[in-house]
Amino acid sequence: MKQDTLSIVGYADQFSVRPGEEINFMISTTSPSYSASVVRLTGGITEAGTSNLPSEPVPAECAGVYPGRHQIAKAGSYAELPLPSNWLNAGEFTVQLWMWPTTPASDRIQTIWSALSDDHASGAELALDHDGQLVFSLTDGSGQSASVRTSKPLSANAWYFVAVQYSAHKSTLTIQSNRYDGWTSTADSQICGTTARLDFANVIVPHVLLAAQVRPDAPDRTHQHLNGKLEDPRFFRTALEQTQLQALMTGMDASSLTGVELVADYDFSAGISSTALVDRSTGSYHGILYQAPTRAVTSHNWTGEQLDFRTAPEHYAAVHFHEDDIEDAGWEADITWRLPEDLAGGTYALKLDVEGETDYIPFFVRPASNAELAPVLFLAPTNTYLAYANERLFEKELDAFMAHEMKLAVQDRYLAEHPELGKSIYDSHSDGSGIHYSSRRRPIMNIRPHYRNWLNGALRHLAADLYITGWLEKREQRYDIATDEDLDREGIDLLMSYRVLITGSHPEYWTRPMMNALKQYLANGGRLMYLGANGFYWVTSLDRDRPHMIEVRRGNAGTRSWDSPPGELFHSTTGEPGGLWRHYGFVPQQLVGIGFTAQGWGPGSGYRRLPDSMDPRAQFIFEGIGENETIGDFGLVMGGAAGDEVDRLDYGLGTPAHALWLATSIGLDNRYQLVHEDQLFSAPGQGGEENPLVRADMTYFDIVGGGGVFSVGSINWGGSMAWNDYDNNVARITDNVLKRFLE
Repeated sequence: MKQDTLSIVGYADQFSVRPGEEINFMISTTSPSYSASVVRLTGGITEAGTSNLPSEPVPAECAGVYPGRHQIAKAGSYAELPLPSNWLNAGEFTVQLWMWPTTPASDRIQTIWSALSDDHASGAELALDHDGQLVFSLTDGSGQSASVRTSKPLSANAWYFVAVQYSAHKSTLTIQSNRYDGWTSTADSQICGTTARLDFANVIVPHVLLAAQVRPDAPDRTHQHLNGKLEDPRFFRTALEQTQLQALMTGMDASSLTGVELVADYDFSAGISSTALVDRSTGSYHGILYQAPTRAVTSHNWTGEQLDFRTAPEHYAAVHFHEDDIEDAGWEADITWRLPEDLAGGTYALKLDVEGETDYIPFFVRPASNAELAPVLFLAPTNTYLAYANERLFEKELDAFMAHEMKLAVQDRYLAEHPELGKSIYDSHSDGSGIHYSSRRRPIMNIRPHYRNWLNGALRHLAADLYITGWLEKREQRYDIATDEDLDREGIDLLMSYRVLITGSHPEYWTRPMMNALKQYLANGGRLMYLGANGFYWVTSLDRDRPHMIEVRRGNAGTRSWDSPPGELFHSTTGEPGGLWRHYGFVPQQLVGIGFTAQGWGPGSGYRRLPDSMDPRAQFIFEGIGENETIGDFGLVMGGAAGDEVDRLDYGLGTPAHALWLATSIGLDNRYQLVHEDQLFSAPGQGGEENPLVRADMTYFDIVGGGGVFSVGSINWGGSMAWNDYDNNVARITDNVLKRFLE
């Protein structure tokens, strides 16, 4: 049965959980009620055109019928500054900051800062109007208002020194903006003002917000979010003189000004790896960031001499806010389940049913802390799931890359209708900047076991990884499961007890702790079955304080959908440089024998055996396989075991000299193109029918101490394993390797 609509969605507060622990589910639906149950997922979808999912019902106390409610994701980043609620009462003030708007002219108002009473009846705010002009507005305790507006719009992607002032004594309300072009702050300057005498003696503003304001009709939500950078705002209970503003513009410390009352002086260069905004004034009114705006971004005084924010934090004293940032949807929990102490490990889902529609919220159950471990560990590539979470590249014109007609699943159509659910790190923000962070605390529509991916026309990521765990289930092989997040946190301690480690189909996003753990595991004689491709590729970070969120910076090389801006390569969460692991000492070929070489969405293909497959060391791999037998010229994904994204052996890049080149793909067409990082200049002839580097390779090598690495070189491998109910030569080869690795 194919589902055409979706009116219920949700997410869990954890990706992995152990027996005896609790997991919470946040649900939103337009239906008055829905039913919930727990299922154990035992394989991937094998029937074309259906969403029939191999699964087993699980007795659960949380199962039942629940009242429905509609919950809205709270997208848009901002900062809250806990200034004294009476800071406007003196009757005069100045607010000064630097700003770099990215979409100054917009179809909506964008708030730069707001200080409003709870009922919005009084207070002050600075905003960009629809034309990109600055507007400074005040409303006093009696409801009397005044505002002033600049005459010219601000330019996009340019730095401005901005100051606003009010003086009841002088009855003046002014805005000053000076464009900064790298060596002068006088070009394109504006000073405008108006006469106003307002009474703020009894005005109380409980919060000051940057880059947004609280919605008057929904106090728990914000709106009018800013797209752009803000830097080091300062708040005074004094209307500063022009000479004092000029001194601030040229870099004077605010505490050095005489005859002024400084309320708060924020230093965004401090604590860049946190959500804190440090107030260096004596008041210590430290602020906090919400919804993950981008940190470790260049500020107005960046010179290009330093690229690492840790060595010159004063050049990174800015925060980039976006209207579509989201770290936490902010939904309330509807269902809580405490897992039974004896629950078996594996891949599970909360199944939601309403009016003929079904959704699944997946999660992984690890072994209990005191349980006897299985000999095999499947590592769910949850960092990859997060990297692609709510990916919207279907909005680009990519049809030319595909052999199939692009069709959007119901989850994609729902996503297109709900921009508030955020995007993936393959997408760009609405202002054109690349997305660096992705969080699991929101509904993620393409992390669904029944989701068919528009890119390959079949299953991908989680849905495809169920083919691999389904193989283990079919063979009745005892195995445990863990996630990337678990490995990042626990390191080698997680791996050391397992005889065999099995990857998912697309383990692309690995952190340094994960890479170190795998390297140590293999050095200690571990056995790895790399059953995918495009693995160990992008430098990825998990925030220690916010492990629900990954960070990726694309750098300026590799197959990517956006570039990191100049000076913004280093991860804000860990401080390490972003880009490809191969540029920082972890070359996939050195680690697992093969590395990413091409991608494309033409037809999949099979493999042909190579002379190394006849080597006595490889005899166990090909038991039951003919010498001239084509391997995997069939499959549930693109019709072949080799396809989508593929890896190749390359001794020049570090493939171990004793590695066996067992088999290589046949028939990848020109929709498959060589990766950018392997080309020094643009040239024709880079397609699968022209360049011998465009191929999927199967390899094997021994490791001193009894270990070994078997790699297949294609994302599609699992889809061919599951073909004909796991009775085929792809599954047989995989069986043979697992059997030997378990001995």
